[in-house]
Amino acid sequence: MTATPTSPTTASSESTPLVEVQNLVKHFAVREVQGLTMTRNTVKAVDNVSFSLTEGETLGLVGESGCGKSTVSRCITRLETPTSGAIRYKGRDIAQLPEKELRPLRREIQMIFQDPYSSLNPRQTVGAILTTPLRVHNLAKGKEKARAQELLELVGLNPEHINRYPSEFSGGQRQRIGIARALAVEPKLIIADEPVSALDVSVQAQVMNLLSRLRSELGLSFIFIAHDLGVIRHFCDRVAVMYLGKVVELGNKPHIYGVPQHPYTQALLSAAPDINVVRGIPPKERIRLVGDPPSPIDPPSGCRFRTRCWKAQEICATQEPPLEDKPGGGDDDKPGTGDEHVIACHFPEIKRTLVAEVAH
Repeated sequence: MTATPTSPTTASSESTPLVEVQNLVKHFAVREVQGLTMTRNTVKAVDNVSFSLTEGETLGLVGESGCGKSTVSRCITRLETPTSGAIRYKGRDIAQLPEKELRPLRREIQMIFQDPYSSLNPRQTVGAILTTPLRVHNLAKGKEKARAQELLELVGLNPEHINRYPSEFSGGQRQRIGIARALAVEPKLIIADEPVSALDVSVQAQVMNLLSRLRSELGLSFIFIAHDLGVIRHFCDRVAVMYLGKVVELGNKPHIYGVPQHPYTQALLSAAPDINVVRGIPPKERIRLVGDPPSPIDPPSGCRFRTRCWKAQEICATQEPPLEDKPGGGDDDKPGTGDEHVIACHFPEIKRTLVAEVAH
């Protein structure tokens, strides 16, 4: 996938956060049948997650399937009600707000869903899909159709196709319709939950370039969820790495990609394809994790990554490592020493030999 590089907006560290998540917890009650008995358990999907996002900034959430990325996004949009913790939007805690008070805020926080085939109502025309949020929020009264055509043009689709149904569009075109729907109410924050993972590689670049252009033109803030580290690197200002419901490392791009310190981050980066191998350059170090992630119903004590970590010691089983501010990595560290870089690990270690060189 090739995409036009962008210059992301770097928000001042002194800016008031647009979104501030503090100690977010989301547990789900589940029932399991074992023989003739039924037991009740709790899935700890998200456990004590904290981060912030300033206006114009893009934060990437990355991690294996089931680590809690999508649950965090659904809590922020209040499609799920958090078990505990705070979600402050422009300083106001929305974590437990009733629906009546949430409705005005829903206009400012929108979501782009992963699957463009199931996120659009097949019985509605594109025009109906785009004008419904306008009517709900009393926008563009009497000019809904014109606004819908304007949105289609904004995302690179033919405005004359407003009366077509989703089934008449390709996957990439459907995702553009989903983006247009999110933009219809002029939001401040867009949460993109793996918006390109269901698309062909050639179409992924087109959609990513569209999102980059819209972010630049409209001054949007993004929380971007993806498995693809290349997509995150292209699009995001900061990156939060999640494992089994917790953030294990958070920092700006140069820190995460240049001087990763958490073993799990290092393993993710080492698994990314190295384009320099085809040029005859020796491959970078590979880290192969053994086993599958533990169940979120019964996560390991202490550090949740310890069961797959090659550095694990006795303290890792008895004490949970706090998410602590770490220096950039030394006097010769290119990312700089003044930026936030936090790691939840008892034995952080910088590795520079993992990350594939990026073609410029």
